[in-house]
Amino acid sequence: MISVFVVEDNNDFNILLTQLFQTHPEFIFSGSARTGQEALYNIPLQNPDVVLMDIGLPDMSGVECIAKLKPRCRNTEFVAFTVADQDEVVFDALKAGATSYLMKATPPADLIKAIKEVHNGGSPISSDIARKLINLFSQQSNHLKPFKNDFGISRREDEMLTYLAEGMTYQEAADKMFISLSTLKSHIYNTYEKLQVNNKVEAINKYFKQ
Repeated sequence: MISVFVVEDNNDFNILLTQLFQTHPEFIFSGSARTGQEALYNIPLQNPDVVLMDIGLPDMSGVECIAKLKPRCRNTEFVAFTVADQDEVVFDALKAGATSYLMKATPPADLIKAIKEVHNGGSPISSDIARKLINLFSQQSNHLKPFKNDFGISRREDEMLTYLAEGMTYQEAADKMFISLSTLKSHIYNTYEKLQVNNKVEAINKYFKQ
């Protein structure tokens, strides 16, 4: 069972999402919020597995809300959920701590599938944005060199960060390293602590000094 919290300011859409997760047998609906302040208060209390975060909130951006929540909810995955697909919004959301970026036009069945993927270590993003991210990391992968190893990063953690910087998903990196997804996630959280960062993008940027 995957616990999901919805942050959505549109009342009708909030109700539809609430009904979707309340009635689906594989999910536990943890609650909903219609403003960033409500989300900042309630999400740490509920500690859900996944948060579906509207980017266009009335009192603050969803990106800002994710950035404030991620250090307090390290085991929660944040999915940016919006009608906008501008590159800068995507990158800002990922830097803030989102692990996925989905459009509100996503059909319910695909939304359910994406949230399961996020919970299992994936990072579903619209295909055009995913290609841009992968191309960016792939162009740099031939010369990825750690800036320094004063952080205490181990050889295996270095290997993991390199695979993630090349655009691999968590599952692909785990398969490449012949370890389980849970072991990989343990490595990930260890690197976050060592690098003093909150998400994958920050970890890659800081370690490789991009």
